[in-house]
Amino acid sequence: MRKTYFIYLGLWAVFVIPIQQMYSQRGNLSVGVVPTYKTDGYGVQASLNYTHSTTDYLQVALAATFSKEQPNSGVEFPYHDYLFSLGYFTTILTSPKKGFFFYFGGGPSVGYKYINNGETEFAFNALSAESSFIYGGYASFEMDFFISDAFSLIVPINGFYHFNSDLNDTTLLLGVGIRYYLK
Repeated sequence: MRKTYFIYLGLWAVFVIPIQQMYSQRGNLSVGVVPTYKTDGYGVQASLNYTHSTTDYLQVALAATFSKEQPNSGVEFPYHDYLFSLGYFTTILTSPKKGFFFYFGGGPSVGYKYINNGETEFAFNALSAESSFIYGGYASFEMDFFISDAFSLIVPINGFYHFNSDLNDTTLLLGVGIRYYLK
C-alpha cells in the first residue's frame, strides 16, 4: 500500500513540475539592450541575466562607449571603451503587484580602452596616454518596470572604476532600455 503512494507521488511530480515551469510567467534567462549616455559621449550595453532565485540574479554584460576628451579648449581627441562585466545583483525594493523591481549589484570588469585612434602622438605635451587593456570593478543600480509578461523597461545606472586606465579611470553610464524574458 505504501509503495503505491510513492509511485503516485513520483508520477505527480513528473507531470506537475514541467507543467508549472511551462506556464510560469517569466523564465530564468533574460536579455537586455540599453543605449547609454556618458560624459561627452554615448554607448550601448547588452546583458544576459540568469535568475538564480526570486531575489537575485547573475549578469554578464558587454558595453561599448564612445567619447571625446578635451584636455584644453583647443584640442580634443576620441577614445572608446569596450567592457566585459560579470555581476551579482540582489533585490532592494520590489512590488510585483505594481510591476517594478529595484536591484543593486556589481562585480569585476575588464576591457580595452582605445585612445586617439591608436595614435600615441598628441598635438600637445600635456598628456601621455596609450590604448591598453583595463581592469577593475563596477557597481550598478537597476530599475525594472514590467511592460508585459515577456518585456520590461530597464533603467540602469552603472559606475565603473578601472585601476590601470591612463585616461578617465571612472566612468558613469546612464540609460533606458528593454529587457526580454526568455521562457
